[in-house]
Amino acid sequence: MVPAPADPSRERATLLRFLGKLGQAELNAGNAVPLVERDLAMIARANGEPDVQVFVLPTVLFLKWERGEEYQVDMTHGAYRVASLRFDQIEEVLTIARSARKGELTPTEGLNRLEEMWRTPHYYGDLGYVCGYLMTTLGVALMLRPSPKGLLITGLMAFVCALMLVAARRRPAWTVVLPVVVSFLLSAGVALGYRYGLKEPPLSILIPPLITFLPGTMLTVSVIELAYNSIISGASRMVAGFTRLVLLAFGIIGGFKAFSDGRVQYQTHFDERLATSWPWLGVLVFTLGLHIYQSSKRRSFIFMLITAYIAYMAQTFSGLFINGASTAFFGAALMTIAALVIEFRFHGPPAIVTFLPGFWLLTPGAFGLMSVTGIASGLDAGGNILNLLFALSGIATGCLIGAFVYNALLHPKKAGWWRVQDT
Repeated sequence: MVPAPADPSRERATLLRFLGKLGQAELNAGNAVPLVERDLAMIARANGEPDVQVFVLPTVLFLKWERGEEYQVDMTHGAYRVASLRFDQIEEVLTIARSARKGELTPTEGLNRLEEMWRTPHYYGDLGYVCGYLMTTLGVALMLRPSPKGLLITGLMAFVCALMLVAARRRPAWTVVLPVVVSFLLSAGVALGYRYGLKEPPLSILIPPLITFLPGTMLTVSVIELAYNSIISGASRMVAGFTRLVLLAFGIIGGFKAFSDGRVQYQTHFDERLATSWPWLGVLVFTLGLHIYQSSKRRSFIFMLITAYIAYMAQTFSGLFINGASTAFFGAALMTIAALVIEFRFHGPPAIVTFLPGFWLLTPGAFGLMSVTGIASGLDAGGNILNLLFALSGIATGCLIGAFVYNALLHPKKAGWWRVQDT
């Protein structure tokens, strides 16, 4: 019996639906808009539809197919209408995109894998979620080198914050106000602690527990999009990132004002600090905690750790010769090269998974929160915001330069001496 011929319109509708779902997932994974547009256009061509036009914004994407007098337009909501992705889900989304670009995955198979991705549970459950968040916070705190007492206080606040996040995961409506509520409650606890003899710098012990709310990656991606001339996407993402910082600063200042008796000061100097070797252990604790908290695949941990140490070493050693936020450029450049080598030469996880911990280590989110809080409290006239923008530009430029160096010198199609396997 001869099978019935395929219906072109039905296949095209399936392809457009797959492109919309995949684009939505890539945006939620934090991928830059130009890269999402590239992936969707390449997948359309791989499936015999070169006439598909793609227009992507952070909150919505449009797909248009036109041939002669026929045309079809589809719209899909972007990242902010769906739940956030964990690292294991991000890796699966980008693996699906890579396979579809090569023509190894049909649209129907891609849709099925995306549906499975959304249903994948957290590898370590609620207990792993809480413990991972606690380790992530302690890792950041170790890199700031507080006193032992400050480290203990930070750990207690991280535990409270993690419990609130677990509760909010089952109530998505809470996520809108959660940054303000959590920052208010934690700062109120610090303000009450000052009444009973606490002398730790408040912002330095508040920032590590709030690490999950800091928009460092969002702000950095916005600068990358602006560099790609995606003005609307870059500007809107930057506004969203600064809005998140303002909400966090509002909660912190509100907690201090409501419960402080006037003893809280916004200094960042520790009278007693851990030894200078502790930050190197902090990178390990931070990366392991992030691996558990974000439920990344087990094979990804070692690659995440390598990239995180490369970023931290590059930033630390460059700081011996230059001062200021420009040190983040060197960390970002070497981190990007390492992540691309891991992905394409060692069949590791997608680069965005391995260098996300490095983004958080390069501190644009934490530095931005200090800057905005300083302005809100009247201690800063805005100079730190310029330093923040300079740091963001350095990180974004470092990522672009790192990708250029890899493509020009290390990609196996360009460098015969580096040809280990075909890609």
